[in-house]
Amino acid sequence: MVKHRFTVEDYHKAYAAGALGQGRVELINGEVYIMSPMGNKHRRYIGALNYEIVTKLKDKTYMFCQVPIQLDDKSEPEPDFVLTVPPGSRYDDRPPGPADILLIIEVSDATLVFDRTMKLPLYIRAGIPEIWIVNLLEEKLEVYRAPDYQPVYFEKGTAVAPLAFGEDRLEWWV
Repeated sequence: MVKHRFTVEDYHKAYAAGALGQGRVELINGEVYIMSPMGNKHRRYIGALNYEIVTKLKDKTYMFCQVPIQLDDKSEPEPDFVLTVPPGSRYDDRPPGPADILLIIEVSDATLVFDRTMKLPLYIRAGIPEIWIVNLLEEKLEVYRAPDYQPVYFEKGTAVAPLAFGEDRLEWWV
């Protein structure tokens, strides 16, 4: 069996040509993965976190929600949230890159193992300073921060302040 590896450029061409189907896909280490459909709990957390971020950090970050972020020439994952250096006009002529990213948040239930084993190492390799995995299965927040990226776990009900935003705490639970 032969596996075809994609670069980001190849991936964009294949997607534009309709070769990757109509569903949502991600390019991870040169391989295309079909994204699982979003369940009700996942959707609810996306809505709640979106509200928290917009309400509490609107003047401190520019947020992208569920858009592809190119990390290198073989990976373009689609995190649930990407909080970047403002203003948004910085990205009028170019997409945000790893140097622009302050925090990535993944909301994970069916994708928990994939997010931990495939996407988290990509974010770390790209030098993203902080990554959150909202673990819906165990109802915990997993926080990974540079330089060592050792996980720190927060129980449901604990508001957490992302490093880039001082004391501004986000209520990540619903």
